[in-house]
Parts: sequence; structure tokens; C-alpha cells
Amino acid sequence: MKKALKTAARGTVFPYAGEKWVVLEHDPAGRTLCLRLDLIPNKPFDENNCNNFATSSSKEWMNGPYLDNLIDAVKGPNAFLQTELDLTADDGLKDYGTCTVTIFSLTVDQYRRNRDVIPNADDWWWLSTAYSTASNGYEHSARLVRIDGTLYGNNASYGVSGLRPACYLDSDLLISMDGDEQYTGIGPQEAAIIVAELVDQFGGTYATEGQFTAEVSFLLGKLRAIREKEADHE
Repeated sequence: MKKALKTAARGTVFPYAGEKWVVLEHDPAGRTLCLRLDLIPNKPFDENNCNNFATSSSKEWMNGPYLDNLIDAVKGPNAFLQTELDLTADDGLKDYGTCTVTIFSLTVDQYRRNRDVIPNADDWWWLSTAYSTASNGYEHSARLVRIDGTLYGNNASYGVSGLRPACYLDSDLLISMDGDEQYTGIGPQEAAIIVAELVDQFGGTYATEGQFTAEVSFLLGKLRAIREKEADHE
């Protein structure tokens, strides 16, 4: 059964556009901030070692090829929303202003607000916040998150860290909670269908274990397909 994204609790994991996302926060404007569950490894903040996210190679990639692939994978209307990302540096300087994006790296503030529901990743990953700005002598250092969830800073061209894309989705988007569409067992109705079809198939004749197992697997596959088709129409 599908539910509106706005009803999902913070920390909920759900599939969308071929990825798994974590619900971070809902806002009054009808948007939900979400973070990709797994990181994309070995992506620098910026190939030219500049810590301004607005001009970074990571921003261009996430809002170019990566976003194109997400939209191609969407079944139904595209729920990704544009937003103005605040690029205030970690020391408070506002030289970098804001930038308009659809897919982005979390800011330090967004990360701190939602740290309690963000699972640790298996490698370091970038935030969009600069350590400070070029006018203050820091044009290369950007903030990142280490494996244990603590914050650090490094040169923007450091290619061993990864990206963990974030986005705002329309809160009215219908989603399946993680695991909802996985077939984890059968209820009385499904069991009755299987028994009836097995009786019809074999009657009083003897079936080998292999034949019986193959037929049950086939019937379970049919029931799973029916469930998924019903879920798509809910």
C-alpha cells in the first residue's frame, strides 16, 4: 500500500526513481527534504579545487547526468523540486550567496538538524558548505562528513570522498515504505489459491519434490506480480 510522503516519519527509508532515500524533514511549503541512503564514491567536491558549490563540478554533475537518470527512472510525474540553497560558509561569511538547484549536497545546517536520523555511510562524503571563503583566504577547503558522522574539512578536489545527493520532493508524492513491496510471506487467501491450484495441477497423482517446489515458486511469482500491479494502481 502506498502512502503520501508527508505522512512518513523522519528516518523512513523509501524507494523512488531507482534509488533509496531517507526522509529528513517536512516543511510547511509542502516539500520533504530527502537524502540518498548510499553514497556515490570517489567524487570530488570540485575538480578545479574551488569550494564554492554554485560553480562546482559536483553540482553540475548532480543537476545534469545524475538528475537526468533519476527522471528517466521515475514511473509517473516527476516529484523533484527546485530550491534555493544557502551557501553561507561554516564561519558565517555569505560571499557565495545562494544557488538554484534540484539535486544538491546537504548544507552543514541541514546536516546538523537531521543528524539524528542520518545513517553513517561507509566512506567520507561532501556537504555543500565551504569552510570559509576565498575573500578570507580559504578558496579550497569544503566541509565533509566522516565515516563516524563527525565533520571535517578538506581540499575540494579530494577525489576519495563521495557524494550523497539530497533533494526536495513533493510531500504529496505516493511512496512505498522500505520493504512494503517485498514478498515476505503469504496470508490465508494466498495459501488457499496455491492449494487449489496445486490440487488442480496434480490431483491425486504423485509429484516429486522438485515438481512441487517448482510449481509453488511459479504460483508465488504470479501472486507477487498481482500484488505489485495492485499497488501501482492504489
